Amino acid sequence: MRLREPRRSITIIKVLYLGPPDYLDHLAVSFPDHFEVEFALEEDAVDLAIPEADVILDAYMRIQFTGQRLSRAANLSLFITATTGADHVDALHLGQRGIPLLTLRGQQEVLRNITPAAEHSWLLLQACSRRLRPAIQHVLRGEWDRNQFPGVMLRGTTLGLVGCGRIGQWMSRYANGFGMNVLGYDPLLASWPDGIEKSDLDPLLETADFISIHVPLNEDTRGLIGVRELNLVKPGAILVNTSRGEIVDEEALCSALLDGRIGAAGLDVLSGEPNIDQHPLVEYAREHDNLIVTPHIGGLAPEAFKYVLSFTCTRIIDFFEQGHGRRDKVTGADAH
Repeated sequence: MRLREPRRSITIIKVLYLGPPDYLDHLAVSFPDHFEVEFALEEDAVDLAIPEADVILDAYMRIQFTGQRLSRAANLSLFITATTGADHVDALHLGQRGIPLLTLRGQQEVLRNITPAAEHSWLLLQACSRRLRPAIQHVLRGEWDRNQFPGVMLRGTTLGLVGCGRIGQWMSRYANGFGMNVLGYDPLLASWPDGIEKSDLDPLLETADFISIHVPLNEDTRGLIGVRELNLVKPGAILVNTSRGEIVDEEALCSALLDGRIGAAGLDVLSGEPNIDQHPLVEYAREHDNLIVTPHIGGLAPEAFKYVLSFTCTRIIDFFEQGHGRRDKVTGADAH
């Protein structure tokens, strides 16, 4: 008589996903059957689901994961983002508990050809240089006077890059294609890229017609562009920031826009986002047309997002297959 083999118990790994709901089907086919995805976007739903989560996969960046919130994640083995930044997460709390925090930063093979953030930065630069926002509003009011909206010819002007990594280098390529000169400031770059003239920060600010910021937020870059730096800027220059709002002194930027020191600004980031309804720069933009603000959409393009989401899922699977994380949580035999 042949004995029946015992049924294997399978550990269910619960993934709390914060991100666009359109990609839930993509997650379903990216994970093996023993991964269970829970979707949440609002704080109440996150707080309800977090105690059972083995993994938090954040592609949303709207929820602040404070130590207090994370302390409720009793089962948590991994916090991972589909973004390069994670300043909304209490990394110290995770470190004290021995929980890895993985982001896309440093994943050069994945990021090398991901261009939406650079493309959006260039869009903001051009929109500011051609006064696109007031021109559109002008037509919507039923008016048609082109003489009110002279633009800046990019050829022969100078782009100053604060940060010359992946996105900065894409910006330099776009600028070279438009016949612009490119200056770059980046004290941490090991190998200097072609097409960018190396500069210190002060002369870059004094010289550039356009300044575009592409550095991560950390203790060295917080407030990097402050009152002193904005006072150095060439009068009428255009500023673009798609990195983090805290890198720029936003109160000083508001004043510089008001007095014309900064001719225009294009921002995809604000400090305190997403709670921006009473943000000083949003209030300024309601009354003035030399500021464009978009809701941190630079990196959000379907093709790119699906690509980095697939990579992030692979990292989660590898993490548990390599024996990391909780292995004692079993919900039943042959569970799916």
